[in-house]
Amino acid sequence: MRRSDRPGRSGGRSAIRLEGFSPAEEAMLLAAEAALRSAGYDTGPLQVLIRADMPPGYRGMSLDDGAALGAEAFSSQAMMNHVLEEELLHLGQKAGAPGRVYKPGTARALEEEVHEQRRFPKPKD
Repeated sequence: MRRSDRPGRSGGRSAIRLEGFSPAEEAMLLAAEAALRSAGYDTGPLQVLIRADMPPGYRGMSLDDGAALGAEAFSSQAMMNHVLEEELLHLGQKAGAPGRVYKPGTARALEEEVHEQRRFPKPKD
């Protein structure tokens, strides 16, 4: 576990804790974070990013304070931007409705809400 040694949001070190990423993946994360900030996002809720083994078809999963990212998230910079944006939007949903009760249709509605808000569409295959 370590903090990134790259410049952060306020000119100091990044507050995002990175776990298990290669140097190339860390570079992609840095570029995605910069792209999100340039698009007007507050990346502050991303406190930790963890490299995870995920099954095929899964690129990321939001955590309470960040996200777990799988190999498919790193297929291109455009995909990384897309995935990190999605996880950041899900963190915003969690913060906006603590203790949310999930019932049939809740997850689908949340995914549709994220899709409507995104500024980084899924890249074409």
